[in-house]
This record gives sequence, C-alpha cells and structure tokens, in this order.
Amino acid sequence: MKDLFNLNSRLMQGLAMVTNLVALNILWLLCCIPVFTAGAATVELYHTIFQYHTQQDDAIFRPFFRAFRANFKQSTILWLASLLLIGLLVFDIVYLVSWGKGTAVLFLLIVVTAVVLGMQVHLFPLIARFNMTARALIRTAVSLVVLHLPTTLLALILNMAPFAVFAYDPMLFLRSGVLWIGVWFSLVAYLNGKMQLKIWNKHMPPDSDTMDS
Repeated sequence: MKDLFNLNSRLMQGLAMVTNLVALNILWLLCCIPVFTAGAATVELYHTIFQYHTQQDDAIFRPFFRAFRANFKQSTILWLASLLLIGLLVFDIVYLVSWGKGTAVLFLLIVVTAVVLGMQVHLFPLIARFNMTARALIRTAVSLVVLHLPTTLLALILNMAPFAVFAYDPMLFLRSGVLWIGVWFSLVAYLNGKMQLKIWNKHMPPDSDTMDS
C-alpha cells in the first residue's frame, strides 16, 4: 500500500501525466485566444510533448514558452497561410455545391482540401522537432500524408472531433466542455506525438537536425 503512493509508482506517474496534460491543454487554449498565435501555440504544445516522450521530462512552462519564442515567426506564417488556403478551398467547395455543377473540379477541390488538412497533422510536430525550411516542412508533411494515410486520418479525426460534435449538436458540445477544456487537445497531441516519433524513426536518420531541447 505504501508503494502505491510512492512518487515512482505507476499510479503517481499516471496522475502526474494527467495533471500535466490538463495544464498543457489549458495553457494551449489560452495561447490560442488570439487566433493568429494558434500555430505557435500548437508547436509549443508538441515541443513539450516531445520532451516528455523522448526525455521523460515532465516540465511544462519553460519548454512551452521557449518553443513559442524560437518558432513563433515560422509557425505563425505557415499557420496563417494554411488557414487562408483552407478558407479559400472551403469557399470554393460550398460555391460549387450550391450551384450544383463542376463535379470533377469539386472532387479535385475536396481531395486537395483533405491533403491540406492532413498536412496540419504532420506540419506542426515537424516544426517542433526539426530545424527545416518552410519549403522542406511542406514537402515532408505532404509526403507523410501520402505514405502514412491511416495514421493521418486517425489523427485528423481526433483533432476534428470537437468541431464535428459542435456541428452535429451544439448542446452536446457545451455539455462536453469539461473534456475539451480539460484535456482533449493535449491528449490528442500526446497520442499524435507518439505516432509521429514512430513514423520519423522509419524515415529519418538518427543524426537528423533536431531542435535543441
């Protein structure tokens, strides 16, 4: 019984991880309030998650804000560009659907939109982990979407779940608010981060240019 409450026991480590995920989730949401900082906030989130996965470092605030400063410019530019592109694609899709024409073009737009959304699953973890140019990041993210489609779809579904719930039933979304605010986004980042590390181990050499922790 005494070992159960030992700081190194599985129970205490599990509780510590849940506490860290809750703190990370709230911190990420606060940093996303100005929408233009959401990209940098997501990179911060993944940087902190990778610290835990690779070094078993449970520190939160220092790595979180260190990553914010280091990656703010690149992550913000890529985030705003992605947001604009997705907005334009969705506008075009809605326009074509409302007029009931351009079936071939509509299909192409849907495929491109799916690829751009899938890119986001890989793009921000890549920024958090590697020193790469914007062109290299985009090229790598697109390649990973194609090469690891099942993983991309799973991570995308998890990331989009709150928005899907809101579109389906706003009241259900509000009733589930504790889940979204409490732990959902950091938990998804934790799971996606684990999947990303497995993917990178298959494709990238050990001496890849990773960021300093």
